[in-house]
Amino acid sequence: MVSDMVNGGNIPQEERTSVILTTHSMEEAEALCPRIAIMAGGKIRCIGSAQHLKDKFGQGYQVEMKIKDAETRDVDYKTYLERIAGGAGVSAGTQVEADTDVEVAVDDTNAVMLTLDQVQQGLRAVTGDGYLADMINLDNPNGYGVYKAASSPVGVEIGEVASFATVEVRMRQLHNFVATNYPDSTMRERQDTKARYEVSSRGVKISSIFQSIEENKDSLAVAEYGVSQTSLEQVFNMHAAEAERLKRGTNDG
Repeated sequence: MVSDMVNGGNIPQEERTSVILTTHSMEEAEALCPRIAIMAGGKIRCIGSAQHLKDKFGQGYQVEMKIKDAETRDVDYKTYLERIAGGAGVSAGTQVEADTDVEVAVDDTNAVMLTLDQVQQGLRAVTGDGYLADMINLDNPNGYGVYKAASSPVGVEIGEVASFATVEVRMRQLHNFVATNYPDSTMRERQDTKARYEVSSRGVKISSIFQSIEENKDSLAVAEYGVSQTSLEQVFNMHAAEAERLKRGTNDG
């Protein structure tokens, strides 16, 4: 097997030799090769052990966090529900009949439906600014669902709006936490309740990131998190992108 050849296996010392393995799989290269050369644009861009390449060319740490989903029993959910109802001019226990000013008592909070205008007014009451309200539009992937429902003839359930507000305020707090503690950080990805940040390793130890998140995870409503170094795949992509940039520059010239 290739792994036996690379690692020596049962091959006698005098019969061992060097093996050059070419692959596009950085995972395979890291598992099998004590020294790795990355080639891009027809040239070897770097060479060394996997750890050396990560340390030298890595962009820092990858920090992934997932906040807790909003639940009706959560204190912040209840608070935002009341603020939304007040801002929208309805009661969390009443529903305004369509085309009338008559309020009808309801037992189910989600039976209270809001129009798009009421959603906008209610969300402004949550944070006191237009941060949440401005997210309710066709172009925002996080606010699109509420926008679409609120624009329909029946409107959107007030509970759905409260859940949206709870998640987005938590995400805002998470982003502020990362930006304050790690000014050189950059959000690379956001999917629903998950966010991935790139944190510079300059003056920052990976253990300190773990400790900081662990100490604040309850107040930030963090359900799970992970911290890792820049992967070898990301180092390869960086060199490939640089080679492509240089190629375009040469062609343009």
